[in-house]
Amino acid sequence: MSFANIWRGTAFSMLVYSAALSAVPADVYESASLDGAGPVRRFRSVTLPLMRPAIATNLMLTTLQTLSVFGLIFIMTGGGPARQSQTLPLYMYEQAFSYGQLGYGTAVALLLLLIGALASLVYLRLLPEEDKR
Repeated sequence: MSFANIWRGTAFSMLVYSAALSAVPADVYESASLDGAGPVRRFRSVTLPLMRPAIATNLMLTTLQTLSVFGLIFIMTGGGPARQSQTLPLYMYEQAFSYGQLGYGTAVALLLLLIGALASLVYLRLLPEEDKR
């Protein structure tokens, strides 16, 4: 199940990272080379700092997407044998629509929303101030 989720999100992540890499100015790499920086040093001192906002955004979106995965698991296993691959969205669906407990299903959905909001706040707090603009 995890492999399918990784497969699904890899294309989006690579697109984000490709766009971030193409936005890094070539003259910055040239300046770093003239200053004597090797490939590893250029990657660590130039590429990663300039890609930090894209990396943080991608991590946040991937986390939120993984928290809310429903269709992939529902279609592949329906929660799995003995609920081994059941996630909060599947549990919410089961409680609300299979057992008719709409209030409980809504409470689980709000809990999932709260977890996603907290994860987003953590990612936003980890970004430096100049990257938030």
